Amino acid sequence: MRHALQCFQEHRGIRGVTFYDEDRCNFLAWDEVLRFLQGFPPNAAGDEFYEQLSETLANYDPDTQYLAVRQHGSKISVELFSSVTRG
Repeated sequence: MRHALQCFQEHRGIRGVTFYDEDRCNFLAWDEVLRFLQGFPPNAAGDEFYEQLSETLANYDPDTQYLAVRQHGSKISVELFSSVTRG
C-alpha cells in the first residue's frame, strides 16, 4: 500500500484515479480515465463499475481526497480516501 500512498501524494490536486494492486500503481488523469471507460462496450457487465467510477470521479475533491481502483486477485474495488488534517 505504500506505493499507492506515494502515488496519492504525487498527484494531489489532480483529478484522476490511482489504479493499484499489491505490487504496482498507475495514475490516470481525468481525460485518460474517461478514454479508458469509453472502451467498455455498451450494456456490458462492467456497467456498474463504469457508473460507480465515473460518478465518484466527477464528485470527489482532489485536494483532500484520493480516488483509487484496487485489484486484489479477481476482485476490483473503487475506493475513496480522505486526507486528515490536524490543526
